Amino acid sequence: MRSIDNEIESGNFKRIYLLFGKEHYLLVEAREKLLKALGVTDENDMNFSRLDEKSFSVASLISDSDTLPFFADRRVILVSNSGYFKGNKKDKDRLVKYIPDIPDTTVIVFIEEEVDKRDKLYKAVSKNGTAEEYKLPSDRELRSWIGGKLTTYGMSMRQDAWNEFYMRTGSSMDLMNEEFEKLSAYCLEKKLIEKKDVEAVCVNASETIVFALTDAIASRNAARVFQVYQDMLRQNEPAPAIFALIERQFMQLYQLKQMDRDHASVDMKKKVTGVKNDWALGKLSGFAKKFTSAELSHLLECAEEYEESYKRSRMKDTVAVEMLIMEALKKEPVG
Repeated sequence: MRSIDNEIESGNFKRIYLLFGKEHYLLVEAREKLLKALGVTDENDMNFSRLDEKSFSVASLISDSDTLPFFADRRVILVSNSGYFKGNKKDKDRLVKYIPDIPDTTVIVFIEEEVDKRDKLYKAVSKNGTAEEYKLPSDRELRSWIGGKLTTYGMSMRQDAWNEFYMRTGSSMDLMNEEFEKLSAYCLEKKLIEKKDVEAVCVNASETIVFALTDAIASRNAARVFQVYQDMLRQNEPAPAIFALIERQFMQLYQLKQMDRDHASVDMKKKVTGVKNDWALGKLSGFAKKFTSAELSHLLECAEEYEESYKRSRMKDTVAVEMLIMEALKKEPVG
């Protein structure tokens, strides 16, 4: 259980909180849960203040913080994306020195996307309050979360449907939540979610399409490769973005190739490649086996060369993508 959950349950609140991280869904959930526990039910409450990047200053924060609550136990101040937890900022030292002196009648809640844990302000909050980081959960945790939603709706999902759903939406819980609501409504009558339902309803994210593209490239299926590539262009995916996605997948294949040689663990492979889904990692490992290390190294060198060429306007970006694809299709797959 997180520290913040223990404090909400016990009612023993700190005077300052820092909730931070890239996972917006969890961050918003934690923020709303904390504010509710602190008694904030109306943002127009005179004992509640909200500051953001434009309105925030150390002076205004301290002024609000030192003001006694009006017929209430506490004053709550919410600060969103101040930017003060990284780099040099005006009056940061003043804020660091003030934190131990926050009145017992005030609770300050910072919400930040990016934080430098070496920063003196972060260290001051950690020492005197509670700092919680919110990252995208593991594959298992996400599966459990969606499983809870399925139970609520009295529904089930096939394994291949989950794999497809994760591939299309697993980059953020906001996206997963939004797409699951659409998917559950679509399948509500039959109570079973199949892969074809996911394909019909959920967003066809560029990461999903490039996965299909890599599959076709690994099999040296030129017709399928250019069909998928044209689909990406028709969906108005910019050529530089397509190039970057292909290059990233070649890098992942190369990394997997090297780690297989070194007998690396699955956890290490996930950490290095950034691929958290077991099924997706397995598929990429299969693709990697269809290339030699030398071929993948050569493709990464070509990618670097072509990228520099289109960025310096020596060739069109679409030509760079097509040349990289053609280079990858040159040889028969290994094995």
